[in-house]
Formats: sequence, C-alpha cells, structure tokens
Amino acid sequence: MVARTVAMDRMMAQTRNMPVSETLDTASSPSLGAPGAPSASNSAAAPLVAASPSSSPVERGRYALNRRRRAFDLVLEYGIMVVLAILIVYFGVQSPYFFTLENAANIGSAVAVTGILAAGLTVALIAGQLDLTVGTVMGMTTTIFATLTVLDHTSLLAAIAVAVGAGLALGLVNGVLVVNFGINSIIATIATNQFVLGVSLVTPTPHGQNVFLTDQTFQTLTNARPLGIPAPVLVMAVVYLLLYVLLVHTKLGSHLYATGGNASAALRAGIPVTLLYRLVFLLTAVLAVLAGFIVLGRAGLGGPQVGTDVNTFDALTGVLLGGIGLSGGSGRLERTLAGVLLIGVLENGMTLVNVDSFFQTMVRGAVLVFAVVLGAINVKRKAR
Repeated sequence: MVARTVAMDRMMAQTRNMPVSETLDTASSPSLGAPGAPSASNSAAAPLVAASPSSSPVERGRYALNRRRRAFDLVLEYGIMVVLAILIVYFGVQSPYFFTLENAANIGSAVAVTGILAAGLTVALIAGQLDLTVGTVMGMTTTIFATLTVLDHTSLLAAIAVAVGAGLALGLVNGVLVVNFGINSIIATIATNQFVLGVSLVTPTPHGQNVFLTDQTFQTLTNARPLGIPAPVLVMAVVYLLLYVLLVHTKLGSHLYATGGNASAALRAGIPVTLLYRLVFLLTAVLAVLAGFIVLGRAGLGGPQVGTDVNTFDALTGVLLGGIGLSGGSGRLERTLAGVLLIGVLENGMTLVNVDSFFQTMVRGAVLVFAVVLGAINVKRKAR
C-alpha cells in the first residue's frame, strides 16, 4: 500500500512538471487546486522566492530565471485570450456588422461543430492519444442516416441507432488497435480513417454522391433558436460543461491527466490505463456522431465528405492553439474553446471585411503553423 501511494505521488509529480520531493512535501496544500487542472500558478518549474540583498549571485540568477519562466508561462496561459480580444476589437472597428447579435449567432453556429470535435480531441490529447477519424465519422454518420431514411425508408429512430452504433464500433476498433496491438494512435486512426472513408464511398448511395433528406426534422431542430440562441451553440455549451466537470471535478479526470503525463507511473499506481484509452476513443466517436447529426440538419443532406476536411482541420488547430501539446498530461478545455472561437472570429471577420478567399486559406494555414509551434514550445516547457 505504501509503495502504491509513493507511485501515485511520483506520477502526479511528473504530470505537473514538479520535482517529486516538492510534490510529496506539498501534497496536502490547498493551493494545488482541483485534480488534473493545471494552472498558471503551478506551471513554473520552481516557486518564486524573494531574493534578499545578502543572496549569493547564484541565488539571484536563479530568482531572475524563475521570473522569466513565470512571465513566459503567463504568456502561454493567457496569450490566446489576449489575441482573441484583439481580433474582436479589430474586426468590430473595421466592420459595422461585427458587433451585432445576428453576427454573434452566426459565429456561434459556425464554430459549434468544430467546437464539439475539438472538445473530444482535447480529452484524447490529455490522455496522450489522438483520434484522426472524427471528421470521417461525422461524414459516415450523415451517409448512414441519409441512406437509411431516404433510400431504404427506415424510421428516424432506427437510422439514428444504426449511425450511433457504427460510430461506437469504430471507437472500439481504434481502442483495440491502440491497446491490444500497441499501435500508435496517430497511425491507427489514419488507417481506420481511410478504411471508413472507403466504406462510405461504396455505400448504396450512387458512387458516394450526396443524398438529400426528405424529412425536415433534423433541419427544424438544428435551425431552432431557443431564447434566441442557435440550437447547435446550446449543444456545444452542454458538451463543454459536462466535459469540464469530468476533467476538473472527478477522479476520472484526474486519472486522465495522470495517464497522459506518465502512463507507466499511472499503471503502477493502479489506474486502469488501458480502459481509459478505450473510453477516450469511444468519447471522440460519440461526439463525432453528434457533430454529424448537426451537420446533417444544417446541410439537409448526407455524404461521405460532408464537411469532414474543414471541420477536422479547424478542430485540431483550435486544440493546438489552446496550448495542448501532443505529449499528453496537460491542457484545459476552456483554452480549447478560446482557440476554436479565435478561428471562428478570424474567418467571420475576414469575410466581413471582404478578404479574398485564397488569402483566407493562407491565413488559416499560417494559424495552424503557429499552433504547432505553440504546442512544441509547451512540450519543451514541460520537459525542462
């Protein structure tokens, strides 16, 4: 029991980038915050201590280094919020239509699908995994539903059940490839992504073409605005609220952070690492199916490539902009949301000020490069 406790302490120390001895000494301190929710106050490698006039040159140098590190950590922590605020102010000045309720609703509707996919990717990356099938699962959902309801005249509930079941089946397959066969999650999900895309293209739809819905139920639900708020925005808000509670206020969330930080230490501490990996892939699949239903209602049609490429690209960019690296063990859901909103505001603002579409593509690519660089910086910061 003592060995298991020590293993848990070591694992949590590695997760939060703190020396093990410091973690053991401060395990009972209330300043550590909620389990699994890293904050700017504990992200620095060593605490700040006041340098007295009698301090040695070495101590003064260490103090100055800690101050620089803390300042850099604050930039990484809140930089995305500052950039988002600057973009909002800039486009608000450049366009008289930006600061309107209708435009705010448009931005929310535009980022809802991307935000739901990004939420699932955030949880996966925190656990140290990456699921690249989310976009294809979304297209597969629209294909299955449209094929069953329009061509096979299946009931809506039966079509929904089949689409959800197919998404869960793919999540289980990804979990088996990663857990049972030990395949890297990026490689495994690239392979299953191509397989599912191929299956969707040879479905009963004519050569993978889109099928238009004849029943308007999904379109009615998707276009509804309870209290003036678009329904997809409300769905995204519920998803983020539930996942925030999961990550910050539950033992499962703490285990996800610990597993992503050091899977071997988490396993020695008794955390069911392999089970968590399977659950993560199931979660990303379910959220991708949910996003697929929203796309289905918005577009009014289903097909293998309905909205897949752009939404996957934007979702991954939003996650990386939020400062979540590919190494696992760190990340915050609210920063992912800020990254997704930044992409939505940028695209909406460029459209309002009549920026050329080709230039918009270039800007989106530049944003992704910046996001990747930001992720690399975070990895180095954790390793120091």
